[in-house]
Amino acid sequence: MAEDKHKHGLSKVSQPPDGEGPILEWFYPTRGRALTFGAIAVAIMVAYFTWRDFGFGWMTVWWLWLFIIPWPFIFLLAGRNIRISAGADWLIYGKKGLIKTYELTKVNVTVGGAAHYLDIEDRHGNELYVQINNLQLNRELWDLVYLGLLYSVHEGGASSNEMARNYLGLNIPPHLRKWESRDA
Repeated sequence: MAEDKHKHGLSKVSQPPDGEGPILEWFYPTRGRALTFGAIAVAIMVAYFTWRDFGFGWMTVWWLWLFIIPWPFIFLLAGRNIRISAGADWLIYGKKGLIKTYELTKVNVTVGGAAHYLDIEDRHGNELYVQINNLQLNRELWDLVYLGLLYSVHEGGASSNEMARNYLGLNIPPHLRKWESRDA
């Protein structure tokens, strides 16, 4: 799910080192996103405790509140670690350093829990292991990264695993795909 960029986020994301192009796209989450997920977690816990006790009797047990109160704060702290900036040919995720998206030697996708992870390495030895949906929070940023992945696999000779080719559609570049009519 894509979301609007945080209005002050550009000052919070990592800036490119000297000699690299400017930031074209960036993402830094809003507080509203984190608080929404925290409220959802609270609602789930309240519903569970109410269902388990067949009513609201659990509310008088003080230590059960310890399972409810921290969730908004946990999401606020965890969400603030997502800091992404991208240029025409580079990507910086968090504080992990710069990776050249058009000079990749490895493009793999793995599954961790319920999420897909992108495992990439460039010819300078820089590596990045990141949850794909975090990169997709800004559609334009994902476009910059995805074009680098396509180029690296098809023109640069980067190795890729079967999951990367299938999940990201790297088997056939978009301009060579035959779009079938769904009306037939």
